[in-house]
Amino acid sequence: MKLNHQIMELASRDTIMRAADDLRLRKKNGVICFDSESDTHFLMDRVIHDISIDGRMVIELFRDRNKGQLTVDEQKLLDALVDCEYSLFIVQQIDAGHGLRLLDAFSEREIFLVDVNLSRTAVAGHLLATRVVSLDGIMFTTGCACPFPGQYLPQLKNNFVCLFEEKKYQMTWEEMMRRHSPYFFITMKQAGVAIDFGDAV
Repeated sequence: MKLNHQIMELASRDTIMRAADDLRLRKKNGVICFDSESDTHFLMDRVIHDISIDGRMVIELFRDRNKGQLTVDEQKLLDALVDCEYSLFIVQQIDAGHGLRLLDAFSEREIFLVDVNLSRTAVAGHLLATRVVSLDGIMFTTGCACPFPGQYLPQLKNNFVCLFEEKKYQMTWEEMMRRHSPYFFITMKQAGVAIDFGDAV
């Protein structure tokens, strides 16, 4: 979180407003209106990872500008965050107190996601649209996961499969997912799914 706030200092007002528009957050008189505190986390995640400034993401700019001042651990973390990927996952199994076994709905790759809180709140068969980071063989999220009941799988999956068929000669799968991942957040809000980033007990 400390790094996230430092990275956000690089983001201009225009960059933040672009991210808010992508997420369809309400604005009044040029001020972003949040429905809940969780919206601020999604906005920060979008700004850091998905908004391009002169061809590079904000997190890439931060890493490159601070290379000489970063600790070894900070450098490794930032490298992993730059390379993280967004996808839709099916919750296969829950390892309470540790994490979740997930299946990527698109690539069918299986991963183990380390997340104590999610291991206490997730439901097998449900879905998570999230950004996954891999660091030293450990996989975790950037903190902003959109949960859905399992019946949303055909809608969410087919939307991106069809979209890629239209866009595959213009961009890679990763580029398409980066550009259009707000769809998951918007759909989650429309579905009325409530989330809480507090600690699970």
